[in-house]
Formats: sequence, C-alpha cells, structure tokens
Amino acid sequence: MESKKFKVFLSVFGFIGAGIAMIALGGIGTGIGTATGMAVEGIARQPEAEDPILNALMLGAILPGIFLALLAFTVAILIIIAVWKRKV
Repeated sequence: MESKKFKVFLSVFGFIGAGIAMIALGGIGTGIGTATGMAVEGIARQPEAEDPILNALMLGAILPGIFLALLAFTVAILIIIAVWKRKV
C-alpha cells in the first residue's frame, strides 16, 4: 500500500511534468515566429514570389506547429487527469 508521502511525491512530479509539456508551446511559438519573419523578409525581397513563399510557410511551419501544440496540450491534460485520479 502506498504511503501518503509517496502519493504527494507522485502528484508534485506529475504537475511538474505537465508544466514541462506546456513549456514546449513556447518553443513552438518561437519557431513559428521565426518562420513567419523569414517569410515576410522573403516577400519583401521578392514580391512576385509571395504565393510560393506563403505556401511553403503554411506547410512547413503552421501545420506541424498546430500538431505539436495539440500534442503538448494533450500530454499536459493527461498528466493532470492521471494525478487527480490518484486522489491524493
């Protein structure tokens, strides 16, 4: 049978894990911001290449960013639910 201290220990580290999963969102935001800045710079240098640049930006930055953001959020929620189900 698990002791009260062990349950608290698991809860604390569960919430720390959820926080680390949410920190991934900051990295995703930084990457998308960098990609968008480079796309704007490319369009400013060659306005006639706007469509190919925006298409590459959509496929290369936004879709993976959305997927990774949803993944990080889901992992954080699952960790929180698992910790709450232990009923510390």
